[in-house]
Amino acid sequence: MRFLSYFFTIFGVLSFIFFLFSLKLIEGIVFPKIEATKDSYEGIVVLSGNTERVLTAARLHKSKNSEYILLSRENRLLENYAYDSESIPVYQYYIEILIRNGVDPEDILLFGDNKNTYDEISSLSELLRSKSSKILLITDRYHISRVQNIIRHFDLSNKVDFYAIEKNPSEKMTKRLLQNYILEYFKMLKFYLIQLNVDITRFN
Repeated sequence: MRFLSYFFTIFGVLSFIFFLFSLKLIEGIVFPKIEATKDSYEGIVVLSGNTERVLTAARLHKSKNSEYILLSRENRLLENYAYDSESIPVYQYYIEILIRNGVDPEDILLFGDNKNTYDEISSLSELLRSKSSKILLITDRYHISRVQNIIRHFDLSNKVDFYAIEKNPSEKMTKRLLQNYILEYFKMLKFYLIQLNVDITRFN
């Protein structure tokens, strides 16, 4: 009986801690902390995900007087891109959008060979370590908290500012937005669990 009492006490404490931790994660996903952007940046970074990020990058490339756009080289193929056309890589489609929106092809630089956000930031870290000026990273608001955590993991916080795409300016909860929040929550949990495993491995 005493063992069961201890077990349920510890289980209750751990459950409460996990509940508080989850609330913190959700708060960060829904209300990420973002500092005001500067008037100009040397470069604009676009993480792969959707065309809205690319369109925003084209606009900010002009308004922020950036020298280049760093575009994630996502290796996923875009199916049924056009009639009588073969599938093309997603990044190639994004390049076409940038060019159609006034970006000089020579200003578009590809980075990495990426499958996910962690790959993107890992590849980006190799490019940013030698740079002293900040770059502006564009992604969706719900995505920023996870990106910030990965940025901190690679010790790049002092080199990156964030621009959040606001897809829901009215703050109305939609089914799609709720799905994004839930997906981000589980991806954040996965990130922390992986980091915990790394830390434990170091001591083995």
